[in-house]
Amino acid sequence: MLEPTFRSRDPEHTIDLKDVIALDADAAGNVYALQRQGDDEIGVVVLDGRMEVLEAQQRQGSIQGPARITSPAVAYAVRIQPTVDFDVRGMQVAPSGLYLLLHGLSCQDSSVIAMAVVDLHGGQPTAAGARCGHGTRVKSCRLHQVDPVLFGSRPGLVLYQVAWHPHSEEHFVVLTSDNRLRLYHVTHTLAVAEQTLHIVLATKALPQRYGLGLTAASPGTLGAATGGTTGDAPTSDIVAFAFGPAVGWGLFSFLLLATDGSVYSLGPVAPFGMRCPSSLLERLVGEKAAALEWLRIVFGADAVGNPAAKNRWPVLPHVVEGASPAVVGPLNQRTSHETPLMTQAMSINVAHILTSATADSGALSSLSTVIVGSVQGLLFAYAIVGPWEPAWCESAPQYMSVTGTASATPSAVRYKCTMRPAGKGTGPGTIAATPFMVLLDIVEVPCTLPRHGTDDKLGAIALEDEEDEDVFMDGYGASVSAVAAARRSMSIQIQAGVTGSAVVVVGAGTAARAAVTVWVCQTSSACWRITLPWSGILAQWLTDAAGPPQVRGNDALPAQLPAPVVTCVYDATTASKGSPTQVLPDAAADSTAAVGSCLLQNPMLGGGLLVLSLAGVLHYFQPAGAASLIMEQEQQMATASPRSPQQQASMLGNTSSLTPGASPEQRKAQVEAHIGLMYGNLMVPPPDRNLPAPCSGSPKPLPVASSEGLVYLIDCITALRGKHMAFLHGAAVDLQSRADALHAEAGKHAAAVVDLVAMAAALEARQEILETRLSRIKLLHGNLVERAGMLASLHWTMPRAMSLAEIAATEELSGMEMRVKSLQRQWDISSVRARCLCEERHSRCGLASVRVTSIPEAQLEKVQDAVMGQSSGLAAVRSGLTNLERLAAAAAADRAAERLQKGLSGVGRADKQSDMSQLV
Repeated sequence: MLEPTFRSRDPEHTIDLKDVIALDADAAGNVYALQRQGDDEIGVVVLDGRMEVLEAQQRQGSIQGPARITSPAVAYAVRIQPTVDFDVRGMQVAPSGLYLLLHGLSCQDSSVIAMAVVDLHGGQPTAAGARCGHGTRVKSCRLHQVDPVLFGSRPGLVLYQVAWHPHSEEHFVVLTSDNRLRLYHVTHTLAVAEQTLHIVLATKALPQRYGLGLTAASPGTLGAATGGTTGDAPTSDIVAFAFGPAVGWGLFSFLLLATDGSVYSLGPVAPFGMRCPSSLLERLVGEKAAALEWLRIVFGADAVGNPAAKNRWPVLPHVVEGASPAVVGPLNQRTSHETPLMTQAMSINVAHILTSATADSGALSSLSTVIVGSVQGLLFAYAIVGPWEPAWCESAPQYMSVTGTASATPSAVRYKCTMRPAGKGTGPGTIAATPFMVLLDIVEVPCTLPRHGTDDKLGAIALEDEEDEDVFMDGYGASVSAVAAARRSMSIQIQAGVTGSAVVVVGAGTAARAAVTVWVCQTSSACWRITLPWSGILAQWLTDAAGPPQVRGNDALPAQLPAPVVTCVYDATTASKGSPTQVLPDAAADSTAAVGSCLLQNPMLGGGLLVLSLAGVLHYFQPAGAASLIMEQEQQMATASPRSPQQQASMLGNTSSLTPGASPEQRKAQVEAHIGLMYGNLMVPPPDRNLPAPCSGSPKPLPVASSEGLVYLIDCITALRGKHMAFLHGAAVDLQSRADALHAEAGKHAAAVVDLVAMAAALEARQEILETRLSRIKLLHGNLVERAGMLASLHWTMPRAMSLAEIAATEELSGMEMRVKSLQRQWDISSVRARCLCEERHSRCGLASVRVTSIPEAQLEKVQDAVMGQSSGLAAVRSGLTNLERLAAAAAADRAAERLQKGLSGVGRADKQSDMSQLV
């Protein structure tokens, strides 16, 4: 967001917008004008669009009518360093206002695309005195080239569309003629695309197309030519894309438009570094179990395991081995009356209406309005309803990392996205559920050719455009391309609600006000406002159907939806001749051609279309309100009423179905009640407020509808803006984004509160059970303590049990005691015998004298020899006896073995005999 700057109406602080070649605005309401400055230099001038519109409405005395800005004040100028070295043809400003994307053609070779990004956030103010010819401050910003190697090596490559990613402020997407979507990360690197998605709509492989030469056909005809030569069905090129809603898998989805008008969905595609809300991630984890692996790779295991740990989870650099995002479709099945009308599509615009059944519900559903434009000036209005589902195809992606290793984090990934049919079948190649498109309206916008003779300057521009078309017209084709001509002469913008944004969040009771407005700006003739009242009715119907039963209304839609209201808001002098379309009174005030247009977003005062004419005048147009919408519907019905009385009667009978149910007074009361409910506290005046007094003679009370009341209201707004509203618009944008995030998280918090209440009740019941069990445990503890005391007393009174060692020692001691007693007994017996022998010997000695028998020595030697011989004989006998015993034992063993063998053989013979007997 850009900071507020001082404003002055001095001539040196104003600017002439005659040399502006492109116009765009950011989400905060700042307008960026790309201007050619002297010596073929390109500069950017920044205007405060909200203040300019408010001051223009104050000067004109009308807030509802168109505003005309002739001499806008410059907030500051941007000096680009280094100087832009290519022919700039377009400009895209990031919604955050931090970056500016320039695209065009190379000055050396008009067949080469050139793109660059201007870093507005990192700009530095120049020294005092550097005024750039406007008397205002100047900021010097750096210019960064986008993929110069790729585009420089692909002469003939055609740029179809470039847009900033709405869900990631640091990414932008580029679509080229080789059917490739390229995502670039501004803060990472612009030398190579972060993700490249090759879209293949044919069932068979197509040849690689790196560019279209001078002899190539225009976009949309090359596929048919290649299909005709090979005998396959003709294929279509992708000429435009849009982004899905920030609900469910739509956050990672793209809508692709082919040249034949078919719309396809592509996803999931997650830019590196994009942040996803935790509530959305938690919903994705719970709804799609088959995508858990992809979510785990993209966000990490911690995010999938506990999504509520953070408010937002960043997308990690990732690549899924063996799988690529798939193309599903076509979502709009062509009907017999639609096919001949759509010959060549050129653009697709989407407005998303996010609805919720209740105010505190975090679950959002989306109703998308898709506008497909054709080169014939037909607008096909579709409604997209249904869940967005992811789809993958079996195609291995290619990736590279900074370090060059396979395990490192990928820095650039290339996918080949093949097509999978959409439907409700159960086949292996069918998606179970995809959002489906319903054609509700076809609007024909009058197309007029550029007027060469209206103005000399306009004729020179037309001649220059024709010369560019002969070579490479605006980078869209090598030859005179119908798609390129239609895109250059007609731009389509879409707006949901009144804030100027393409996304609006509505709840119960507020969905009916979310009508979609389509702005069609023809550079050579006029600008048209097309209001689709049925978009709000469908949103209200879906909101009531998803709400609780007590707040549901009629479940059926009206028999006939309101018709679109087509209004010419600028320069309708040529288009209104012979046309029944109504024209605003101030539309023909300026008959010069329009140079560019953009949507000016303003969440406080309402957004609208900002158109820059060739004369350097800015025109601001707002969407139709409730009362003006009813008047325009009645005028359109009266203009297109049939001639016959029967048809007029039938038309009058169906008029009630085209008119909204509430009257303008009731709608005004509802708006005032809603404002009082939402901003009641903010409407309390501060203590230091000093508002100017109304003019003398003004009626009391002073109504806003009167001229005095309108003048007094404008004076009060001017006073409040000078004192209290310096930063209100920037704060409103921040608060709106924060309110959307809080609204998305409210459902999660409400569910968490319900879970906590249920958990608290369960904990209270559990606490009562635990208290009962605790009292029982206390009683049991007392009993156990008492028993333990008794066991302790018994333990100390009883003798101690002996150990195993003591038992063994006791047994051994008893054995030793028995042995001692046995030895003592033997000693006693021996001592008794010895005593008896001694007494007997003593007695013998006392009775007779001792006689000594003398034996001759020779006789003793013979006795000794005889004894020795007997001893040797006894030894020989003993050895012989031992040998006999051994032999007897061996014989006994042999005999036993023989008997055992005989016994076994006998048993076998008996078995054989029994078998033979059985056989016999």
